Amino acid sequence: MPYGVVQDMPGVSEQEYRQVEKHLGPDRPPGLLAHVAGPSDEGWRIINIWADEAAFRRFQSERLVRAAGLAAQEEGFDPAKAAAFRSASVDGVEMPF
Repeated sequence: MPYGVVQDMPGVSEQEYRQVEKHLGPDRPPGLLAHVAGPSDEGWRIINIWADEAAFRRFQSERLVRAAGLAAQEEGFDPAKAAAFRSASVDGVEMPF
């Protein structure tokens, strides 16, 4: 069942988002159906649709945590902002596909 994740990241800039993104690598994670990212009134917002929750959790544990850790070591990235991240999840019942 499709699984959506919305991440709101107050105070995060496009540069900080790109720092994490470059450490994720160029290949599309298995199970990722759609990815949208852009500025919000408060900072940066990411919306991802996954094939299922398990695909998201694998990506999170196998790639995202590592990429964020590497980005946090770079100049211009403020890891303290991660404490303010808010996420919401939606399961496939509400999705029209």
